[in-house]
Amino acid sequence: MVSPVFFSSKIRYSALLSAALLLSSCSGSVDTGGIFSMFGAKEPLAPCPQVEVLPGAEAITIFREGKGRDLVDVRFEGLLTPVSGECQYVDDDAAVEVSLLLRIDATKGPAADSQSEEFPFFIAIAKKSGKIIAKRIFSSPIEIPEGRRRAAVQEEMEQRIPLSGTTGGDYVIITGFQLTKEQMELSMQPSSK
Repeated sequence: MVSPVFFSSKIRYSALLSAALLLSSCSGSVDTGGIFSMFGAKEPLAPCPQVEVLPGAEAITIFREGKGRDLVDVRFEGLLTPVSGECQYVDDDAAVEVSLLLRIDATKGPAADSQSEEFPFFIAIAKKSGKIIAKRIFSSPIEIPEGRRRAAVQEEMEQRIPLSGTTGGDYVIITGFQLTKEQMELSMQPSSK
């Protein structure tokens, strides 16, 4: 089987923190040569892969060096949200290309010693059974304007998934921050709110 191909054509937008739209899945269509239109029926939509954020990996807290893990030790916090997506079947339906727009919101903490930070995130492709077939880690640098505490970027990510007797609906695209073991353990702790 041919491995999925990741394209990274990033489009970056700086913006102030605002509400983000959630995406649960995307839809596309297959060109069936007009056979359905001959009978006055609409063409069926070919399914796109479902898009999910890995629970616990939608947020990241980056602490300063050392053992302190209180609020005063926070350098940056980030929130990752899928904003939109679409897919297109290509090569006579032998593959599906997925375009996904992710938003990363960043907040500068009390321990920040700069205006910018790299936020590592991943995109994985899995079968509906849960088996991961490909994963790639990316890094998104975010520059917070002087005098501000928040900024956001949008990353446009593209994946090509070869199909062999399957459809896009047989796959799940999973995204989230690439957390360290410590960050993952902290994200799994119950909130004190």
